[in-house]
Amino acid sequence: MNAGRRTAGLIGAVVVAQAVLAGCGSGGNGTDTVIRAGEVKLEGEQLVAAAKEEGELSFYCASAPDTCKALADGFQEKYQGTRVVVLRVTSPDLSARYASEKKARAKTADVLLHSDIPFIAVGLKEGLITSFGKAGYLPGDFPKEWVVSTGEITGTPFISEGIGIGVNTEVVPQSERPTSWQDITDPKWRGKMTGPDKTNSGFAPMYGTTADHVPGLLEGLSKQEIFGDTGGMVSLTESLGAGQYAIQTLASPVTIAAAKQKGAPVDVVYPKEGVTGPAFAYTLNPEPAKPHLQKLFAQYVASKEAGERLSKINDALAAAYIDLKFTFNPPNFEYYTEAGKKKIIDAMAGN
Repeated sequence: MNAGRRTAGLIGAVVVAQAVLAGCGSGGNGTDTVIRAGEVKLEGEQLVAAAKEEGELSFYCASAPDTCKALADGFQEKYQGTRVVVLRVTSPDLSARYASEKKARAKTADVLLHSDIPFIAVGLKEGLITSFGKAGYLPGDFPKEWVVSTGEITGTPFISEGIGIGVNTEVVPQSERPTSWQDITDPKWRGKMTGPDKTNSGFAPMYGTTADHVPGLLEGLSKQEIFGDTGGMVSLTESLGAGQYAIQTLASPVTIAAAKQKGAPVDVVYPKEGVTGPAFAYTLNPEPAKPHLQKLFAQYVASKEAGERLSKINDALAAAYIDLKFTFNPPNFEYYTEAGKKKIIDAMAGN
């Protein structure tokens, strides 16, 4: 997504969030008897019965459509009689919509899954959203490497997608395909690679985290004359498949697979040093319309059963309890801050 649009969306959402906090009382749904996230004490069959009485849950999800659907379907199949209404929307738009609905005290999400980490930090600090940890809905044995942990965000589980290196299989012979991140710093690829444009700040956390594991990577890439595409992964992969470039520095396996199905000569490589990807974090409405369903759904998405369900969607998904087919390097959340992004952008520019 264009950085200007993302920034504008974030600023707008934050402004709305602050207005919410200033203008809302205890009743986020227009009542004075709201059961807040974390106040539900029922467990087991009693919780399930109470959740079924509530009927349907609102789930705002910015992850891939198949991922959102898998989580909803898995929950509904496990708890017959419940319903998960999914709103699929991009992360910045999700933040802005949710904050606006909170301000208006309108019906909104009970549970959210999105990658707008800066907004999540603001939302948690200001009370617009709350974390699984604070609500007491994060299992004590949940893998710590799958929980966002920064100075501003704690107790928030996340899922991701392994982002590898894309190759045009007609341009790059099998014997020359990169097997490591260092391989794409080879001068022979100079001027022959495409990647996210530096104006798209969404790339910074991925390059930054990868560079933590590959010394000299950013310096090497800064000399490669990478063509910066201002579009998203689909645009990048289209130009790769058309033979305009030999290598795509950051490639979504899902997008590559879709292009291959249409006959494009593309493939994805998972370098031996490991890959990372965008963090899609779960958060909660602190004043849910359906508090029992919210708790039950939170318990489900943080379960091994949900992880196993996600593992059947595609091989690129990375989450707790999934037996990954590649080495996954958890995101360094420092690179989601403005200072962190600038650090990576400057390094990629050779500064």
